[in-house]
Amino acid sequence: MHIMLRQAAMELRSLMLLRWTLLLPAAAAVWMILHTWRLRPESSQDVNLYAADTHIMLLMLTTAIPLLLGVLLIRRDLLHPSAEWLFRLPVSAGGWMASKWLAGFAYMTLYTAAVSAAYAASALRHGVPLYSIWRQIGLYALMYEQAFALSLALGLFLGVLLPLRFSLPAAFCAWVFGSLFLQTYIRPVYELGWLKAFYLQPLFNNSLIGNEAWSFILAKGELLRILLFGAIFAIFLLTAGAALLGRSKPPLNRRRPWLLTLAALLAATAAFLPFSSLNMERNEHRQQLEAAAAKPGELQEPAPYRFQLDRMKLQVDSLPEQTGFEALATLDIPTVHGKLLPAEGNVLLYRKENTVSLLLYPSLEVRSVELNGVPITWERQGDRIQFSEDLLNHYQYTQTVEITYNGQLDEWLSGAGGSESYLAFTRKNALYLPASLGWYPLPGGDTLLALGEDQHLLDRPASNITPNTEYEVVLSGFDTQLFGTIQNEEISSASTRFQGVSDSGLTVVGGRFQRIKLPSEPIEIVTTPGNADEANEFLKRFAERRRGLETLTGTPLNSVRQIFFFPMHLIGTPMATPSITRSWYAENDTLFIPQTEHRNLDSYAEDALSTLLLFGDTGRGAENARKEAVAKPSVALEIRSAYAYLYNKESGDKDPYRLQADETPEWKAIQTLIDAAYARGHAGLIHEVLAGFRKSGLTLPEPPRNAAGEWLAADAVPYITIDDFMREWRKLMPDDKLPAMPQDEGG
Repeated sequence: MHIMLRQAAMELRSLMLLRWTLLLPAAAAVWMILHTWRLRPESSQDVNLYAADTHIMLLMLTTAIPLLLGVLLIRRDLLHPSAEWLFRLPVSAGGWMASKWLAGFAYMTLYTAAVSAAYAASALRHGVPLYSIWRQIGLYALMYEQAFALSLALGLFLGVLLPLRFSLPAAFCAWVFGSLFLQTYIRPVYELGWLKAFYLQPLFNNSLIGNEAWSFILAKGELLRILLFGAIFAIFLLTAGAALLGRSKPPLNRRRPWLLTLAALLAATAAFLPFSSLNMERNEHRQQLEAAAAKPGELQEPAPYRFQLDRMKLQVDSLPEQTGFEALATLDIPTVHGKLLPAEGNVLLYRKENTVSLLLYPSLEVRSVELNGVPITWERQGDRIQFSEDLLNHYQYTQTVEITYNGQLDEWLSGAGGSESYLAFTRKNALYLPASLGWYPLPGGDTLLALGEDQHLLDRPASNITPNTEYEVVLSGFDTQLFGTIQNEEISSASTRFQGVSDSGLTVVGGRFQRIKLPSEPIEIVTTPGNADEANEFLKRFAERRRGLETLTGTPLNSVRQIFFFPMHLIGTPMATPSITRSWYAENDTLFIPQTEHRNLDSYAEDALSTLLLFGDTGRGAENARKEAVAKPSVALEIRSAYAYLYNKESGDKDPYRLQADETPEWKAIQTLIDAAYARGHAGLIHEVLAGFRKSGLTLPEPPRNAAGEWLAADAVPYITIDDFMREWRKLMPDDKLPAMPQDEGG
């Protein structure tokens, strides 16, 4: 061992004499600094998000260096005139390979140290907490070192196996194949998840990276299995290289190197089994979910199948297993003469005639069902719990259903383009439980899952609609702070209660998030540590806008309690382009803003929040409203724009509230009316006219969040003609007439 270490030290000294080897780690550090030191004001200010993206490119490029280095370390000695003398040193072929690997690995660690130091400098400059910095450094250092160790072993093996004129091109091809081609083409196209074990580096095209609160927790099980296999496979490559080196440096026992190589190969095969087993379990679970999902031609509108629910009481206890929990759900269901009541509309449809149907996620196992305190006969079909409606008490208005169930939620999915995400997950220190997934029993509806046209699984956002339902939910045994879309309180160090009336159920998130709140602004932001400064600045800006909007409306705007702002590409249905398909949305009193590098807490987020406070939607339906107005003219969008126009006129905000109906003929006419009335000093009358329409409802339908979702917020665009608007306007300002409206260009 001592001789091998001295040999490694000699190899490292000779390596450091090459000038280019000392420049490259510094170049990698400069790359990190350039991408993280000064962030564009109009983009996200989360340095950890930019660092994650920079790590992807750096690790993809730098894995070429140990491959090249491994080849050169071997061929330099084999081609040298003194090679025969070198082989007479008292170092075995295995020791010789190991010393070169140790020297190369020590050198490659300079890259890890340089990149980590550069990231730490940028993070400190942006005020990221030290604990967050250390977690990020530890996670990425582990992945860098594993990738370098494997790539270096592969380079050494190729250097022994092939002459220089072949080994260098082979090393280049290995880098392209292992760092790029496998990840960007073969695995996504053929959906071969087990190929991830053979990546030279695990970051490129990895959908689970980028959320500092959840990424490592979610990727840990898979990542550690891959690291174990990669380490043992690297040992196999080194032993195989040592055995091949025996052709030039024959050992005393010629069979021993090959026996060691065979043993290392068997060990690598055994190390592959845990990851292979995980991959098989995921595929089997996905097939079970697909069997319970609605086929493309079988999707039904869920609303007609929903029945009324007065109250939901839920007790959830985390089990010792990392992903398990048990729960007791108590549902108070109103009936008339033993018949269910429709939640929406006047007619209730049944999935199965004369059968009460509740939705519960297929992975959860039902233990018992009781009706009014009496155990009953029930059946489970996919995501449905069913029992006969005849069992309901005809003389009792409220029927109480108690369901005991348990299970694990670790709902990994792979989608188009090889993207990955989790529909839901529970860990001791992190969880995501979306209301629409049915982690508690939901009254009626269609299905919780659906198959898209490409046969990939989709969740069904808005399956959670439960109009005017009272919730009391207690979660216990989780080792992290919990946040939900219903007001919560911590009733002990290990229990959190969520209680309130909700139309959209309860979504719960947990993890290493921070709650950002200012005394001057009632809204708080739940976000990751890297976003704390940006969240603070946003709340300061929005406090000014809130004052202007409340002056404009004459009423407090308090329908939003909190904002969830963090990277959300790794939750929900997998999307090939998450920055496009993930859009902001609202549940109860919570606005979800999925963070990307180019979607942050900017003026667009201010507009979405302002629109939600004023009208009850985030504004995502404006484009559809414009299209509908062509066939069915309505000036609802123009009236909404009048609020933004007046706010801009009265506040002089440097970041104006954007108009949703800018440039339409109807808006030009309304704008002319507003300007004239404002000039006469009739601002109060304008406010009064607009308030009447706002009170009647100006909410726009929100587009579905995916192909299997529902339109939300409203059933249809409010139908308000320009004549309706003028009728209300002239009640207060009778002398005004509708200005002439120019035709649309080309109309």
